[in-house]
Amino acid sequence: MKKQVSALLAGVILPFSILAGCGGGSTEDTAADGDSAEKVVISYLDPLPSEERTSFMEGMIEKFEAENSNIDVEYSSVPWEDAHTKWMMMGASKTLPDVISVDDTSLAGLAAAGYIANLQPYYDGWDQKDKTTEAFKQARNKYQDQVYAIPDAFLLQGLFVRSDWFKEKGLPETIDTWDDYFNLAKELTDESKEQYGVAFRGGAHGIIRAMEYVMAAVHTDSWFDEEGKSILYQPEAKEAFKRFYDIYLNGYTPSESVNWGFNEMVQGFMNGQAGILNQTPEVIAVAEKNMTEGTWNVLPMPKSDDGKRYIYWGYTAGYSIAENSEHKDEAWKFIEFLSNPENNLEYSKANTSIPIYQDSLQDSFFSSGPIAGYAGAMADSNIVFAGPPSYLPTLGDFTGTFAVTETQKYIMGGQSLDDTVTRLADYLTEAQSKYKQQNP
Repeated sequence: MKKQVSALLAGVILPFSILAGCGGGSTEDTAADGDSAEKVVISYLDPLPSEERTSFMEGMIEKFEAENSNIDVEYSSVPWEDAHTKWMMMGASKTLPDVISVDDTSLAGLAAAGYIANLQPYYDGWDQKDKTTEAFKQARNKYQDQVYAIPDAFLLQGLFVRSDWFKEKGLPETIDTWDDYFNLAKELTDESKEQYGVAFRGGAHGIIRAMEYVMAAVHTDSWFDEEGKSILYQPEAKEAFKRFYDIYLNGYTPSESVNWGFNEMVQGFMNGQAGILNQTPEVIAVAEKNMTEGTWNVLPMPKSDDGKRYIYWGYTAGYSIAENSEHKDEAWKFIEFLSNPENNLEYSKANTSIPIYQDSLQDSFFSSGPIAGYAGAMADSNIVFAGPPSYLPTLGDFTGTFAVTETQKYIMGGQSLDDTVTRLADYLTEAQSKYKQQNP
């Protein structure tokens, strides 16, 4: 494996100089027994950096290179909050790495712009596709009915809670409804101890959590009504939006959480700043490593007042190939390797996520401990998929940039509730209208 390109973490301009040659891969002449042989170098960009994940992925790459002596893989990572911007900038300059892991909020935008390759021909010839789960087959990994990514593993939301806080305050360790959730946000807050009820996500993609609650409050599985207008125009949706962001305005989360992304909110939970964390099962492995047993637990997402749980589920970050890659066959070979049943099961266990193969769910790992509730929830008849409109090409810009700016202006006192909700609703409605016009 080539040396990790860690400089991607440094800024926006650096990727162009570092990866200018790796978007299309490269070749090296190597000598074996006196003969000249060509070695292909492909690059892989991971948007979910952590010490544990990086170590695991580097180990996978070493296994791949051992089995494919003619291919080297250059591994690099970029923080999740910066990933969408980096992908789009690299795509525009034709410097995207050969393989990138991309989530379903950004896939349509990358595909529409022509930055990632159509994988349908590779998928059609893949000998593992018929062994996958129903969730895999229904995954939002397509653009215009063509496959553009291979899901890595599946996640859904759950509530991590500080069991020790509940015990100390004499509170039952249950969060059955959203009313319970908001009440506990207040009850668990003790500013004198710098303890707060909720690990709040005010930074990139935090709007997805807000919309998850909005959908639960208005009992819908869509961000839009039947006419294609944003549900945020509805009075009950605006009230739900206000209630969600009141967590910050009422001081039930640390003030710095206005800028928190994934890593910061997880750290806020583990270091004792926050008592409730709405997150996906890959956090289990991190919590098990860094927290004392018995001090934390995972509960199902709250039910709405209609008895249903409106939850966003999807793949972590599916594997895609850059359209500018000069080594698409080798890139697909790397994706096939990462996605085979043995490696996907190992990956899913390491990241405490739900594997893509039906047989893998029979593994004992998924029938006990915190992960068991997540695995079983996928079959719960009372669960409604309440995810973002991943088919919109501009969704990544909305969740990663526009909505961040608008919601931060609101909770920092620079913009009214009415103006904020209207601006968000206008953006979404315009994007939906444009999509419908282009896809009648």
